[in-house]
Amino acid sequence: MLRSLVGSEMCIRDRMLTKEVDALQSKQKSFDKETQQKDLRLNRALEEVERLKAQLKDAKSSARNSGDSMRKGHDQLVSENKKLEKQKVELIVAFKKQLKLIDVLRRQKMHVEAARLLSFTEEEFTKTLEMGERV
Repeated sequence: MLRSLVGSEMCIRDRMLTKEVDALQSKQKSFDKETQQKDLRLNRALEEVERLKAQLKDAKSSARNSGDSMRKGHDQLVSENKKLEKQKVELIVAFKKQLKLIDVLRRQKMHVEAARLLSFTEEEFTKTLEMGERV
């Protein structure tokens, strides 16, 4: 009866650990997907920044010839550039946070796997004790 009780507890524990691993893997996949999306957004923002920098350079050269009307466009591009740089910084910060979360999930996964291995070791120890009692 004790063995069946311990066995059922181990089965329950194993199922719980399996569910936890599945949940962690699901979270890992979602974090990976979010990271990829943020990488894509970051790359687009960087391309946009480069494009706007090129426009800004063109605007500066033509501003010498056009005067005040071009200064307004220049100011608009500068503010847009600053806005994009700020977004870039925010995306980088978000990306770093995602990396930290991924690291935490990896650690959690490692602990879950260690717990599972420990449960196997406990089972083997219990079996050894039972064999010793029989002899």
